[in-house]
Amino acid sequence: MIPVLDADHGLMARAGELLILRRQIHQRPELAFAEHCTAELVASRLESRGLRVRRGVAGTGVVAVLQGAPGPVVAWRADLDALPIDEPRGSPFSSSVSGAMHACGHDGHTAIAVLLAEILSGFKANLKGTIVFLFQPAEEILGGARRMLAEGVLEEPRVEAVYGLHLTTHLPAGEVAIGAGVMWAAADLFEIELRGRGAHGAYPHMGRSPVTAAAHLVLSLQSLVAQEVSAEEVAVLSVGHLKAGERPNVIPESATLGGSLRTLSEEVRQMLKARIEQVAQGIASACRLEVRVRFEQGCRPVRNSPGHVELARRCAREALGPAAVKDSKPSLASDDVSEFLHARAGCYFRAGIGPEEGPPPPHHSPEFEMNEAGLLPAARVALRLLLGATESSSSAAS
Repeated sequence: MIPVLDADHGLMARAGELLILRRQIHQRPELAFAEHCTAELVASRLESRGLRVRRGVAGTGVVAVLQGAPGPVVAWRADLDALPIDEPRGSPFSSSVSGAMHACGHDGHTAIAVLLAEILSGFKANLKGTIVFLFQPAEEILGGARRMLAEGVLEEPRVEAVYGLHLTTHLPAGEVAIGAGVMWAAADLFEIELRGRGAHGAYPHMGRSPVTAAAHLVLSLQSLVAQEVSAEEVAVLSVGHLKAGERPNVIPESATLGGSLRTLSEEVRQMLKARIEQVAQGIASACRLEVRVRFEQGCRPVRNSPGHVELARRCAREALGPAAVKDSKPSLASDDVSEFLHARAGCYFRAGIGPEEGPPPPHHSPEFEMNEAGLLPAARVALRLLLGATESSSSAAS
């Protein structure tokens, strides 16, 4: 059994506070690298509890260190940012910010992490180790984790293991899913610009249409996975935007398209990136166009290590009972917590916030809605896991 130092009792007593904090954050969403108010809320609360707080990490991130007796040093990561989505005004705590919405659960992640830090600060004298709370900006654009790592957030003190959770509407409230190995996909964003020669719509032979080439390119790219990736592998290539021209009777000079590539295998990832460029070059050459292909640095796959997964499963079973703990399957979604888990071993798991009835509302959508009944069970697992990790020798075997 993992000693809990009566911490579960303290958490249960503060369940209402958890909801209030989540709603407070939800009502004031902030986009990537602009999470100033959210970061200040986090930092001021944790400073008042005696944690050593560092502001302005990676621009708008926060690092808070809770130091107990000598022992393992572990980190808990939460993300701060919202999405550029307008939320329908359907509840008293709907977004008050036009064009911004917490539509993925980050408000819940932050609220849980703050409450964990506050509760554990009350048991500091009995804490056998140190916990570093990482409040990361800009997860939604996969940009915050690398910047935090570059600023040495895992070095002083030197973190041995990283943990975290992601709330999901695809699990019922009160359940968690935990798995070893690659659990979330690598993500790469690409943009392709085709440049030709503009012309009058009546005289297409006098121009070189990038629109026609872009249409061929979209269809060719969408067939790459089906034609070139083994059925034993998993990958998704999606073209998300296509822009060309302003008027229906004018052939434009340029067309731009962009999309995302998600893969579970590094070999497949590199192969498809090379093929995207080759296909774009080939179509551009055939249509006598210039082409530029640009990849944005994405993130690695999220990989959980077996020893840390076993610890997380054991803690989850103790917190919620065996029936609530499910085996997690790989997802083609992405999360740049993978950068922390590449630097240190650890475990990132899913916790349910699904509705009691009906289909789960999609993440990254104005329809997103959290079943708040899932917050407390998720926090109970997280609390038990952090206590278990600090009790364990070297946090867990990798």
